[in-house]
Amino acid sequence: SLNPRLTVLESIVFGLKARGFAMSEGRTRAASMLRMVGLDPETFAQRYPHELSGGQRQRVNIARALTMGPRLVILDEAVSALDKSVEAQVLNLLRELKAKLELTYIFISHDLNVVQYVSDRVLVMYLGRPVEIGPVDAIYAAPKHPYTRALLASRPSHDPRRRVTVPPLSGDPPNPINPPSGCRFRTRCPFAEAVCAASEPSLLPRAPIGATRGHPVACHIHDAASGHSGAGRIAASGAQIGRSA
Repeated sequence: SLNPRLTVLESIVFGLKARGFAMSEGRTRAASMLRMVGLDPETFAQRYPHELSGGQRQRVNIARALTMGPRLVILDEAVSALDKSVEAQVLNLLRELKAKLELTYIFISHDLNVVQYVSDRVLVMYLGRPVEIGPVDAIYAAPKHPYTRALLASRPSHDPRRRVTVPPLSGDPPNPINPPSGCRFRTRCPFAEAVCAASEPSLLPRAPIGATRGHPVACHIHDAASGHSGAGRIAASGAQIGRSA
């Protein structure tokens, strides 16, 4: 995403110039932000993207975004192309900047371990629809939706004696242009019933953000009024899908 014909300094100052900042002020802010992301301006300001490593380029991208003074930063697969050692450095940098600058991140990723490390709250989506949302500890310790459970079960075990021999999901994802009726996950869900095809589940309970009791999930089996055969047992016992249901 960096222009190969612009130096690091020019890339960072570009947005400030577009907003009407003087070049001298832009250079000062860019140099300050380079230091904040761990790059010495004297060494890196006049370099071009091809003269940087992957981790250094990502730091420049972070500096370029933060120089604009945002309150909210959207990071889409921000570390997916980096080596693991460099990924860890960038993630630690993001966490430090979040605390130092009082930032809010929307962090989009398919790496479940990265999501767990960087997030306070997690939103799980399937085929363009939210299926579960809640505090990161609650999602990872007690997932409610069958898709969330399958995602977490797909992570490789660190113990060679506990190998995953059965895939947590079967079948292919449906065509997003022509999704299934009702619950979009029903074609791959082992708990699907007629009600799942008839109506789309809502995120329930509709608790305010920060509530400590339960977290919202879009699944008929967690809605006592849905008509799903397992809904009554789950609501009465508080059990998790796949354990006692």
